[in-house]
Amino acid sequence: MGKKTKLEVKAEIQKKYNTLPKAYGGYANDPKEQPIVPIFEKVAARINMKPSYLFTIAAGEGLGVNHLDFDDNFRNGVLITDQQVDGFQALGLDYFSSPQEYPRFKKYLPSDYNIGDEYERYDVRRAEKNRVEVVPSAKFKDMQSAIDGFGAIIAHRKSLFESHYNAFGYSNPTEDEIAYWVYAYYQGEGDAKRELKANGGFDFMNGNGTSIKQVHNLALERVASWRYLLTYNIFSS
Repeated sequence: MGKKTKLEVKAEIQKKYNTLPKAYGGYANDPKEQPIVPIFEKVAARINMKPSYLFTIAAGEGLGVNHLDFDDNFRNGVLITDQQVDGFQALGLDYFSSPQEYPRFKKYLPSDYNIGDEYERYDVRRAEKNRVEVVPSAKFKDMQSAIDGFGAIIAHRKSLFESHYNAFGYSNPTEDEIAYWVYAYYQGEGDAKRELKANGGFDFMNGNGTSIKQVHNLALERVASWRYLLTYNIFSS
């Protein structure tokens, strides 16, 4: 038998996870988009995370449809990485500049990373739970600074997940289980902690996982999309 087509692989992943994987690899497999790849490789290496997973989460949070899809972010047919990046639109970083939140993930940033150089505070009005609120997001000086910031938050949520599951007496999660729960923690660490404890373990298939349907559906899609992205062989891992 010959090599499976992308559509055949996608169908297999969809069947396994019971959700349609997104083709986020389409945002990084073209020469015009290649400048994004070493940025994710560099950040992922620093925070000890798979670059393919970090890219999957970023793409799903807005880097794809709100940044890489826009021709204005390309010059001479190549992605511009040295221009300002909107952290709210491109990466969903609603609270990056919060005085309460920033100190919690600061240790996962480069040691010379600071406000005024890498980013500036950017207050945004957003609609959330039938009300409008102002959130302290950020505008980053360039793509490297933006992904450094995004990666720090994901690394912080992963650390919380590890701390909590150890406290609950769980051990040895699979790569898929890590991918699922880290994303759930990204969506809301308090809810994720409660759901992880109530779940009695890491399993997220067959009715398990977080009972918050929207978070479960998104986390499941991110796992499936990450597995599909790996078949593109864009990143080192």
